Amino acid sequence: MKATQISIVLLGHDAHQLETRKWALLSLGYRVLVLMHLAGLDRVPADPAIDLLILCPTLSSKECAQAVAAASSRWPEIKALALVRDNSRRPSKLLAQVRQTLDVPGRLLTMVSELVGYARSSPCSHTY
Repeated sequence: MKATQISIVLLGHDAHQLETRKWALLSLGYRVLVLMHLAGLDRVPADPAIDLLILCPTLSSKECAQAVAAASSRWPEIKALALVRDNSRRPSKLLAQVRQTLDVPGRLLTMVSELVGYARSSPCSHTY
């Protein structure tokens, strides 16, 4: 089956949380790449373009701003989503163009579909 056209990069420092989010997104048919270091963005192929950058709460505000700047220069149409805990907010003047949502699985999946649409069907997205 052909991979989805909607590509997402998850960036954070907690491998377990990244893998959990990755599998949830894969189950809906998204193409998902996981990065634990900002420098990894340079190694992501430019094509197909990345549609969404998800910033996990383990990143500092500075790391988030750097990631958004690097991703935006590489993929001008990219959208960014910062996951936050307990209604905390990242400084809006640093990340004004970044949407935010609580770090809750259901809310994450809803926000992703609002930002980039629904992925095509994947082998993981079926109920048997």
